[in-house]
Amino acid sequence: MSSVIIQTRKSACSYNEKASQSVGWGGMIPELAIVDYPNLACEPNSKEFALAVESFQEDLYGTGSHVDGKLGRGTWSSMLKKYDTIEDGASYWSVNDRRISIDLDEDVSIVNFDQQGGLDLHRFGHFSSRKGVKPNLIVVHWGGLDPHHCFRIFSSPDREVSSHAGIGLSPNGEATIYQYLDLNHKSWHGGWANSYSIGIDICQQPELKWKDHYIKKGYDLSEMDNNTGRGAKKVLTLDPRVASAVRNAIRTLCEVYDIPMNVPRGSNGQSETGDFYHGVVDKDYLINGFRGVIGHHHITKNKWDCACWWETIFND
Repeated sequence: MSSVIIQTRKSACSYNEKASQSVGWGGMIPELAIVDYPNLACEPNSKEFALAVESFQEDLYGTGSHVDGKLGRGTWSSMLKKYDTIEDGASYWSVNDRRISIDLDEDVSIVNFDQQGGLDLHRFGHFSSRKGVKPNLIVVHWGGLDPHHCFRIFSSPDREVSSHAGIGLSPNGEATIYQYLDLNHKSWHGGWANSYSIGIDICQQPELKWKDHYIKKGYDLSEMDNNTGRGAKKVLTLDPRVASAVRNAIRTLCEVYDIPMNVPRGSNGQSETGDFYHGVVDKDYLINGFRGVIGHHHITKNKWDCACWWETIFND
């Protein structure tokens, strides 16, 4: 074997080790691709893995300059196009261009950014790279009057904010999850927490001033006391359809990322049992000692989303 080929394969091994994180395919190779090229199940930095990539590239492009054993963005996209199939009409989250199938309750649907009627934030650029950091948190916010209004806020050039999904009622009143951004991107929703989390927005507002607006729109809500010590003392209840969609979004995201459905409990938010905690949780604990679901109110004292609806969402 020539020294050029040996050096090329060494380069491919080094490249693939880095690309597994930077491109984001580490642990995400479709099973059907591994059936055809078994060594794709090997470690990314191995010669066997690089040879499997070479074989795929040769079958795809023929022999030539495109065959280098490096699983970069172009080869990854081609692999997904061939092997990452999903049934028409199936529900999914988009993760690094992969469609990860999920099971939703019958009363909830998901509309992804790459579907007809989808709300796509990518072209506005309000996101950045995770640089290989795998999320260990889901952060719940509220934003906008409804998912389409929230999308318009995020797409404004004057607001460098975003989240991965807006959850609420569609224009025809159906409980709907709208995926705005690929989950592999870092959305700009929670300051330091962005690197470690998926951000989702409940697209209904809690203030009483919006009661007439929502009643006219056919929302099922009323006034309730907010005894959490965070925010207004009187708020609007969360429409049951929206609450159902939020629970479905959280449950399926936890399944996709293997995040336990823990929430801050106890006297300081660092217990797995006890009452819900509505104060700010220690940052170091959230980064290094906790995996689960938090609200924006657990990150900063300046926000109270979504303390008043926490029991509505998580009591079950």
